[in-house]
Amino acid sequence: MGHAYHGQQGQLLPLISRLTVALIVSLAVSGAARAQGVREHTRPTPDRSTAVTESQAAELTLTLTEAAVRPIQVWVRTSGAIDGTRTTVTASLGSADAALVAAGQRVRAFAPETRSRMYQAWITRVMPRGDRADVTATLTRRALEDSSHYILEIVTEPLEALSVPNEAIIESGGAHVVYVQDAPGRYAPREIRIGLQGELYTQILEGLAAGEQVVTFGSFFIDAEHKLKEF
Repeated sequence: MGHAYHGQQGQLLPLISRLTVALIVSLAVSGAARAQGVREHTRPTPDRSTAVTESQAAELTLTLTEAAVRPIQVWVRTSGAIDGTRTTVTASLGSADAALVAAGQRVRAFAPETRSRMYQAWITRVMPRGDRADVTATLTRRALEDSSHYILEIVTEPLEALSVPNEAIIESGGAHVVYVQDAPGRYAPREIRIGLQGELYTQILEGLAAGEQVVTFGSFFIDAEHKLKEF
């Protein structure tokens, strides 16, 4: 019985080897076919735009936003000392930040130990001092925390300018690129020159015109697809 078992085992080994080779060949062929499919999908179009199907756009929640003139909001962040009445915070700003701040601007204030309680405030005074400026923020209600210093987030809107959402811009090799919709489902890269960068939007100095649609959410996927075409 031992000899019969070993004889059967000897016959099974070549069969297993052949099945293993066949499986490897099958996987290789299947992988090559999938790779060819990817190459077909990412083959350059004559205008070098990248095509995105409706199903892909739905999966990515692809979002387009218009390049438009809008206020660019910049938050100046600093800390200052609160007074005895616990309603006024005074802080010192450098010249670059001070140039953005003016009386009447909105402020969010909170103790550094916690952000669970925010206080609304307004800039009520800006006093230049050489290359700096002292700013005073007045809270709309008395602060309850015992902290002697408060964080100030001053909301400034220094200009209105042609802009796009920050997430639309991709940095590539020192350049700034957005993907512009050339036609429904087709997007082409466009190098731009940027100016002021705000909390939500970035100023466009060159490369886009008002009304053009740029990809915001999903731009990195399209960028990756586009770069595949270069190989």
